[in-house]
Amino acid sequence: MGRLRTEPKSKTVVSDLEYRQILGVLQEAQRAAKDNNIFFDLEDGEKASRVKRSFYHVAEREGMSITIRQVRGTKSLALNFKRPKTSLSSTRMSAKDSRDRILKCLEQARRPLKKAEIIKSTGISASTWNIRIKELLRAGRVERHGNRRDTTYTYIRG
Repeated sequence: MGRLRTEPKSKTVVSDLEYRQILGVLQEAQRAAKDNNIFFDLEDGEKASRVKRSFYHVAEREGMSITIRQVRGTKSLALNFKRPKTSLSSTRMSAKDSRDRILKCLEQARRPLKKAEIIKSTGISASTWNIRIKELLRAGRVERHGNRRDTTYTYIRG
């Protein structure tokens, strides 16, 4: 009588030792990515596609958001770590919430603010701004000064 033998359905992408090495490389690269462009230079005989697959495998299991591309004409991979979205941009905002953010921003300002300053401070999109500022102007909550690029806005107390 024969004997039972089991084999994994799919081959592991990397061994435990390779996993730890790649994780160390990715963690070091992620720390340095804040102020630098990150490249991984391939050794002779290394295939870019296999290295990319290994890096993606480890990054996915570790919850790292990364894109990897081969640099044309070189034996290097460019690593780009994606930054997590902030809470301002990760969820859809209600009309009331966006109006409230605009009003709060203008109320706290010590001077009239331009559209770009308000958008940056509140985290709303330019298209949302266009709709909500018209509503606030019609309601008499905000005052507009100037024209075109010189336009500024102030909060009307009361």
